[in-house]
Amino acid sequence: MNAERIVSSWLYAEIETACSLYRLSRSTVKAILILPIVIFVLYCLLLSIPLTRYQALWLLQESHPVEWVTFALLLATAVHGVVLTLRARRHNEGLLLVGFYALFSAGLFFTAMEEVSWGQWIVDFETPESIKRINKQGEFNVHNLEMFGGHLEFVRILFGVGGLVGLWLSSLPSFRKIGVPRILVLWFLVITVHAGIDLYNDFIPIHEKADFYINRLNELTELLIGVAGFLYLKLNATMLAREWH
Repeated sequence: MNAERIVSSWLYAEIETACSLYRLSRSTVKAILILPIVIFVLYCLLLSIPLTRYQALWLLQESHPVEWVTFALLLATAVHGVVLTLRARRHNEGLLLVGFYALFSAGLFFTAMEEVSWGQWIVDFETPESIKRINKQGEFNVHNLEMFGGHLEFVRILFGVGGLVGLWLSSLPSFRKIGVPRILVLWFLVITVHAGIDLYNDFIPIHEKADFYINRLNELTELLIGVAGFLYLKLNATMLAREWH
């Protein structure tokens, strides 16, 4: 009971703080908190039910809705990050803040363009022969190059762990303005856990059927990365705007 009271008190305090800091309603904060769990559990249910399995798998295929939504989110967030970076410069923020948001935005833009093979899916141009030879899918992108061995789980883990580190940094005064809002904790936990399981499964196979679904859920994890990046910038931009005005 004491543990439950401690967790309940912590959650209540975090929700109240988030409502005030980010100008959100309690219902919105609660939704942000639990949404990654809801999305992942619901999608696993859709994959496990024969009646909905085909549709769920179809959504996760390359160049299908989940990947296009991920691309749109990453690109929109990258643009938002550039705007935030420029505003930070105008308000004479330090190099740490300006530099971090600039790098973060550049990383999101790079990831977004990788999702659509730098426009190849949109305008359907031919992959240069020098790249086609060393790209596992013959596409104009970096993430399918043979040198990476298909282990993109490292990138997903890096994002997830980076977010968890950012949660800790948010409590330090020097890093508060670039730290990760605590209400995003489950987003980065879910991303890290799934990417970790996927990486483990690559080296020590769990089960053939499990391998199939773990790999398919990679696209869902990338969608969570897109949403988490958007929420991170949106919430921090709101916090900074209050301080600048």
